Amino acid sequence: MAKKRKAFVHVGLDDGSGDIIDAALELHTRALAELGVCRPATSGEEMFRAAIEILRAHQDWGYQRAEVEGAWTGIVRRGLKGRDTLVFSQPLLAGARPEQIALLVDALGGFEVHVVITAHAPDAWTVPGEPRHDLGSVLASWGQAVKKPERLHVVVAADARATWKAFGRVVGFGTSSLRLDDVPVPTKPRPPHLALASRVAVLRALGESWVELLASTEYDVVGDRALLVPPEDAVDEPEVVVSVAEHALNDALAEIERLTRRNESLELKVGALEKKRKKLKRKLSSVA
Repeated sequence: MAKKRKAFVHVGLDDGSGDIIDAALELHTRALAELGVCRPATSGEEMFRAAIEILRAHQDWGYQRAEVEGAWTGIVRRGLKGRDTLVFSQPLLAGARPEQIALLVDALGGFEVHVVITAHAPDAWTVPGEPRHDLGSVLASWGQAVKKPERLHVVVAADARATWKAFGRVVGFGTSSLRLDDVPVPTKPRPPHLALASRVAVLRALGESWVELLASTEYDVVGDRALLVPPEDAVDEPEVVVSVAEHALNDALAEIERLTRRNESLELKVGALEKKRKKLKRKLSSVA
């Protein structure tokens, strides 16, 4: 019986810890191909559209259904060619529901499917039980997607470089020549130490519950589970919290303004192209 090709689906957590993965895969696509590893998505944007298609979240992100329909199938179809190991990465998929996960995995029929979850200690932005940010929730949903527990890999690392190295180890390629120096940071990191003393105990208890959960399973844990427990001194004074939150809000407002202006610009361009299209159609009609 022929040995199945492997497909590794990296799904976050959606907490910033794994954002570096797809950016690194995109930068090193050619080098990875020489190592027998294929990233079928042509861009991070294409993989993003595939993720929001799976999640049925296109309207939340301002996309029309037609703009995302078939994105995931198209990426997988591209990966069917050849014999390489396939890798996919999109942290938004951490929040997929079991029925959505089943559709995603069904498209990879014939492959030995592995799931990779990258995680770090919960911070002030973590809501216990929220599917995208809570390790327990993500394990519960994605653990059903793999036929054997050793095919679900949990990477616990202290920083982006260690995360990338551990991811390579899981998939089966070395990263010593695949540096992160030129990898763009896809998103702004969330300020990690934004919790008051009253919340730190809750976060530590949550991290400890994650450690205990991993210890009680047969999942493949790469890294030190102890890193999932935030340090006790990860506390800022109230005035510092307010200051950081204010800066974060200002950054968010600036980003909203930038996106609004970009959308307006794109609408103007689309309008101009539509006028040209109608003008050209009239000319062709008169010639005919």
